[in-house]
Amino acid sequence: MASTTTPSLADLFKTLQFAWFIGHVLTLFGSVFYVLSLIIFRSSIFAYTLAYAGALVSYAVVLYKTYGSPKLTADYGRRLSTDENTYYLVLSLLWLSQPPMAVTLIPFVTFSAFHVLGYLRTTLLPVLLAEQQQHKQPHQTGSSSNASGSQTGAEPWQTKTQQQIKTWTDTNYGPAMRFVAQVEVVGVMGRLLLGVFSLRFLPIFLFAQFLRSRYHLSTYTRMSFSDLASNLNRVLLPPTASSKVPLLVSKVYTNVRDMLIRFATNTTPAAATTPTPATTSTSTTN
Repeated sequence: MASTTTPSLADLFKTLQFAWFIGHVLTLFGSVFYVLSLIIFRSSIFAYTLAYAGALVSYAVVLYKTYGSPKLTADYGRRLSTDENTYYLVLSLLWLSQPPMAVTLIPFVTFSAFHVLGYLRTTLLPVLLAEQQQHKQPHQTGSSSNASGSQTGAEPWQTKTQQQIKTWTDTNYGPAMRFVAQVEVVGVMGRLLLGVFSLRFLPIFLFAQFLRSRYHLSTYTRMSFSDLASNLNRVLLPPTASSKVPLLVSKVYTNVRDMLIRFATNTTPAAATTPTPATTSTSTTN
């Protein structure tokens, strides 16, 4: 008898990969329900917490699968410090400890959407298809003509759905990662800078360190910083700046810009070819 290589649903539910998938599902649904609660002016702290609890689960699973149980060694700490999944795990804890900020959910829910779709396409749908075919086999005995007719008909809905998911993700992955980088650079940091007036400096410092690592690790983040600098240069620096912009403002902007460039390029956390979290998490747990 030929052995089947496709696991059953019961086997699937017992894997760490399924826990990783559930974490991303929680992030996805928690984020959606939190945004809906904002729309109806009934902010749901539970939905916000659920979204980041899911993120903690999924990124913790990735790190455990990659590096094993935590160890109090310098080598273990060094490897963790160069993994983007560590940064997003720490960010999840940071945002949970701060007053809710909807904009911080955008990167996490975007990653989770691609992870959930990827898991459905590569793991869950093939298992459902295999189980469906196994259930059909006993009924096909003695009715080979009907069975052959059904086999030559329309392809299974699981196969169609897999192809649709692949087409959609292949088309939208790049633009989505570019959007995430823009949100992190402009949206999240901009929102944190508003917190200066509330004397919340620690989140700004920690997120600045995160963006510095992302600058070296992600092409999309570097592109977002480049776009931001180009736009600010055009608005604040001659000859394209308006004549109403004071010279002092242009000078202060130039000094701040140069200081930030030195801060970003001073230390390289890891090689710039490290994959984005959306790719890292999927490949690590698949």
